Amino acid sequence: MADNDSDYEFYVGPATHLEGASLAIDGTARIDGKIVGKVAVKHLIVGPSGVVVGDISGETAEVEGTVEDSLQLSGKLTVCASGRIRGNIKYGSIECMEGAKLVGEISTDWEGDSVVAPVVSDRLEAFTAAIGNTDDDPVVGDGENQ
Repeated sequence: MADNDSDYEFYVGPATHLEGASLAIDGTARIDGKIVGKVAVKHLIVGPSGVVVGDISGETAEVEGTVEDSLQLSGKLTVCASGRIRGNIKYGSIECMEGAKLVGEISTDWEGDSVVAPVVSDRLEAFTAAIGNTDDDPVVGDGENQ
């Protein structure tokens, strides 16, 4: 945990259970207790004893505890060795430590990789064109019929 709880815009202590919440936090939230609900946050930290269940969205997250249902991040997801995530997981980039558990539908944004697809296609077209131009070359067995 950080040196001071005031380093976070929102903090849920280990003895706290918050259910039915719908939170929008412009900053960092640290969860060491349990939240059940909808959480929109810029940066989420789920401590080792923390549990977040519901629809979670934001830019980045560091998970040492448990996250369930839906986690959608535009930036980096860091899952520590003790971290467990189950559900629909979408991230910009990911770092997983050995021992981390991820179960469910896991995906990232492929739009940044769209430039790569034409290169593969161009290679395939070049290969196909090269094979197509071999019509003038004799094929094994053709000499017998001529």
